[in-house]
Formats: sequence, structure tokens, C-alpha cells
Amino acid sequence: MINDILKKVEQYSTIIILRHRNPDPDAIGSQTGLAAILHEVFPQKNIYVTGIDLPVLNWIGQMQNIPDSTFKDALVITVDTANARRIDNNGAYKQAAEIIKIDHHPNVDPFGDMNWVDDTFSSCAEMIFSFTEKISNFELTKKIAAKLYSGIIGDTVRFLNGETSYRTLITSAKLAKTGINISKISLQEDQMSLQVARLEAYILDNLQITDSGFGYIVIRKDTLDQFHLDDGELDHAVPLIGRIDKVKTWIVVSEKDLNRFRVNLRSKSISINGMAEKYGGGGHPLASGVYIGSIEKVNQLITDMDNFNKKELKV
Repeated sequence: MINDILKKVEQYSTIIILRHRNPDPDAIGSQTGLAAILHEVFPQKNIYVTGIDLPVLNWIGQMQNIPDSTFKDALVITVDTANARRIDNNGAYKQAAEIIKIDHHPNVDPFGDMNWVDDTFSSCAEMIFSFTEKISNFELTKKIAAKLYSGIIGDTVRFLNGETSYRTLITSAKLAKTGINISKISLQEDQMSLQVARLEAYILDNLQITDSGFGYIVIRKDTLDQFHLDDGELDHAVPLIGRIDKVKTWIVVSEKDLNRFRVNLRSKSISINGMAEKYGGGGHPLASGVYIGSIEKVNQLITDMDNFNKKELKV
């Protein structure tokens, strides 16, 4: 598959790499990491990364602004994006001649003309590293390694979650061997702003935990606005609840826009992506997400998650 992708890239003078909305370190790391790799292999080609700029992740890589007309007859590669509706683009990508999908989520929407999807990988960044090992005489630079390492530790939460494998650790060791500052990268991903620290305090003060071990919090818009968060900062607080020993699964519900709720679903062991799919979302077995359009449906999801916990964990 990797050789097929390289052959396809050779056929186009313009390649545009996209990722999902509300990007995380893996989305940015794999997107900008792949772009840097292709720049090394095909220096004569026009290679772009685009999407809504997220300043909190600019330390991994920054986006480019390109006119919609750039997509016409181009090759589009999407990374870390399970379904077409999550692509961070206004629809201009549909003008592309071909689309390649590279992803590590369950392949519920094979929207690409070519689909390299493998959910045994911990992260899309880990997949992109395996891409480099198939390129003859390719020398992995520190710049590329730092982007991919950032993506891996972002999606594995610094090797805490169940998707971390022997291959993940070997890949990370090879990236570290280039001389990147792994401590600096980990600290960068771990640090938080004062407003996020205050949000975490609020979450701990207002968190509800059921007898089944299901933890949840709903943060309404008027409350969320008080923290003056930058885009992407809320995501930093999502893993916090999982540090509580009694919690087995949890959700963080945030109302950024009136009656539009973003729900982050997480689990320590049992698969919860089916629940996300039930409400129109999706993702990993242990980390999924969905948008919900009413507080009534949010409350129903809370009830469903609690009942799901009772059944799966036999509480």
C-alpha cells in the first residue's frame, strides 16, 4: 500500500494534506510530518497543509492558507480522519482529482479513492513513520521525528492507553534515536495555561460519578465562557477524570455554541465507540467523540452510558 501511495504522489504536481476538525497532536503531527517527508522525497512538488489554525498546537506545525482553486486536479491526502464529514475543509477538497485516506480509526467510511486504514496502530503518526521505512535511502530528520513523536505521545497520552504496543515503543525509540528532545516534547504536551488549570479545578469540583464507575460533567456555554479558553485547550482537561481510580468510563460535555454540545467519550478498558456511533459520532474503542444538538439527548447519552457500564462491568 505504501508503494502504491508513493506511485500516486509521483503522478501529481500538487499534493494537499488535510486532517480532522478540532485537531489534536496526532492530527497535526501526522499532517505536517507527512508533508515534511514528501518535501524531502519530492522537492519539486507543491505540497500544502491546510485547515483551521490552532495556535495551541503551532509548536508542532502550522497551517497554510491556499485558495480553493488549488484543489482542482490536485491529489488530496487525509490523515487521522475517520469519516468525510470530519475533514477540516469547506468542501473545496471535492475538486481534487483523487483522495487518499490514511487513518488508524475503524474504517466506517472508506471515502478515499485509495484507503490505507489500519486500526492496529496507536496513532496516525505511527503509521506515517512506517511510511518512511519503505522509502529507499530516506534519512529521517530531527524535524520530522519531532512531529511524529508528538503525534504518538499525544494519542497514547504518553504511552498510558491501551493502544500502546511493542511496535509503538520501538517506533518511539527510533524517533528518539534521531536526537530529538523527548523530555521537552512531553513537557510541551503536558503543560497547561492558567485558565485550563482553573477549568480542571472546576471539573473536579463538579464531576458526577455513578455507582457503575461512569464519570461525567456537562459544562454549559455561560460557564465555559468564564474560562476564556483558546481553541483546543479544553481537550487538555479531558484525560483528567480518568486518573480517578473509581472511574471506568467518562464523558466531558461542553457547550461551546448554544445548544451544540461536543462530547468527548473515554474509557479505561471497555469499548465505547459503539455508543458514540449510536449518537452519530465515532472514533477509537477507548476514545471517541460526537456532537449532540440538545441537552435532552445529552441526558439520554448520560443514562445510556451509565447503563452500558452496569452491563459491561456487571456492577
